Amino acid sequence: MVDVDIKLSRSDKNQAWGFRLSGGADFAFPLTVVRVLLGGLADKAGLQAGDIVVKINGETVQHLRHVEVHDRFVKAGNEIMLSVVRNLKFERKV
Repeated sequence: MVDVDIKLSRSDKNQAWGFRLSGGADFAFPLTVVRVLLGGLADKAGLQAGDIVVKINGETVQHLRHVEVHDRFVKAGNEIMLSVVRNLKFERKV
């Protein structure tokens, strides 16, 4: 396992981040990236399906419910820093 920091930036608040999360404290399952849009912002920044999000803008998120995490993204503006834990055996080959 390795910790990775991924910075996402967008030019317009209506532009999608380009990924989908599952989990949160209310699901008793870690906040996990389940889908990354190929060619989207998250893909270009290096986010990968299977990454477990542990911090958003420096804030630990394990205690947050899914809706609370969603609110962090809505309020983030056009830049957000994700700290993720990646299991190397699942890392995508480029």
